[in-house]
Amino acid sequence: MKRFFINQNDLSDKFWNIEYEGEEQIVHYGKIGTAGREMTKKFASEEECQKESEKLIAQKMKKGYVEVSPNEEIPAKIEMSEEEKTEFLFWEAIEKSYKYNKKKWDAYDVEEHLEKLTSYLAKHGKERLVSFEKTMQEKLMELYTAQIAELYIILNCDFEKKDGVYYFEEEPYISTDGFIYFRCWLLLKGKEFFEDITKDINAFISGKYHFDIGDTWAEGLLYVSDDAYSENHENEDECEIRDIVYEKYPHINYDNIVEMKEKFAVGKELFKKYPALVEQICDLR
Repeated sequence: MKRFFINQNDLSDKFWNIEYEGEEQIVHYGKIGTAGREMTKKFASEEECQKESEKLIAQKMKKGYVEVSPNEEIPAKIEMSEEEKTEFLFWEAIEKSYKYNKKKWDAYDVEEHLEKLTSYLAKHGKERLVSFEKTMQEKLMELYTAQIAELYIILNCDFEKKDGVYYFEEEPYISTDGFIYFRCWLLLKGKEFFEDITKDINAFISGKYHFDIGDTWAEGLLYVSDDAYSENHENEDECEIRDIVYEKYPHINYDNIVEMKEKFAVGKELFKKYPALVEQICDLR
């Protein structure tokens, strides 16, 4: 039995082939267009060899590999733009730096995630850290919307319930710093959540995500790039990476945006606009 697979997702451009017969398994893998490497493994029995080979195939397919026929011409990989690469690497850092069971919300620890993210970024060079910092600031700006402000109010501001109606303050206090830290917390939830929540904040209760809503701030995300750089350098300027971003990209200014394009709902209008979201969150609070 011989099977052929390729993975051309995101930054990958790899092949992985497997051949197994009797008690012997041969795996051939590498970058498409190269000779690659070959590895042979012997098993105690034909049954074990088949079982372990099928297990390996399932793992590869779960990681994004797709099967091709032996005579099929491998297509040229469509290269990502520099902007696409930058965004991919940003989300990869956030998601790969911390693994936990998302169904078990109480297993997640913000500070632990930030520590592991810092260690992950510390393995990379200055250019990658500048790229991460720039993308983070751009994503914070993308989250500066009326809908995200409404989610902040629902999760953090005072309310009362009268005759089945939830009332928030007509002039709720939204801390400038607190709203930044809240957006940092949203970013740590990963790309899929970010994309869902920017389309519709009702995604928060879609059932796909499980969070501890008792602590919705992640201020430390603002400092991970410089903290990561400091792990390998005597960094006299504690904000060296951030300062580079400020100088190279002066249009990025996530912490000094004057006004939103739309007005956010307040008072009982929030309940009218998001009845299920408000009821579920406020009942939990």
